[in-house]
Amino acid sequence: MREKTRVDTIYQTLRDRICLGQYQPGDVFHETDLGQEFQVSRTPIRQVLQRLAFEKLAVVRTGVGTIVEDFTEADARNYLEIHARILETITELELFRPATDQHELLANLQVRASMLSGTPDAEQIWTFLKAIQSLTDQFLIDDTLRHINELLFYRASRALMAGVCHSPDQAAAVIRDNVPSLIAALEKSDYSAFFIALRDLCRAYKSLAEGN
Repeated sequence: MREKTRVDTIYQTLRDRICLGQYQPGDVFHETDLGQEFQVSRTPIRQVLQRLAFEKLAVVRTGVGTIVEDFTEADARNYLEIHARILETITELELFRPATDQHELLANLQVRASMLSGTPDAEQIWTFLKAIQSLTDQFLIDDTLRHINELLFYRASRALMAGVCHSPDQAAAVIRDNVPSLIAALEKSDYSAFFIALRDLCRAYKSLAEGN
């Protein structure tokens, strides 16, 4: 995987803000303000906004600029189901490989899971969901699969996080009910079981993207 650039870092920061609802649909991105915040010229900011538009997290409006794209719970549920089916295909075709630092990744997942006792706040849950997403990337065999995995995760994440904010106890319960299967699979280095557990987690997420 390529080294992260400054544009990548800014993009990921803005993407997190969108997914956490800190930017709402219709909010306008002001290039000058963002350039001052991140201490860069308008050129990298424009590159970031182009990426957000490509990923359907933002949209360019003539005479307005780049704004946060709207989303629907139905779209999110569809993306989650597509993601679940792709994870099934990855399992069937064995499109995975061991990670060189698997024990470290497993330990990190266990620590993050232990932090979700009680009723965690939205940012804690978001950090955990991203950790699972990043962990999954470590086992996929090429960049194309990693991009698809990331794309589908973030397409669904705004409705998912709206559900987390609306029902944090339910969100924590969904994670606690499903994560032990992920951990058990990694402890056995059973990657097929790991990706099937991920599929089940994607489908469990659908309950959080309903009726927020």
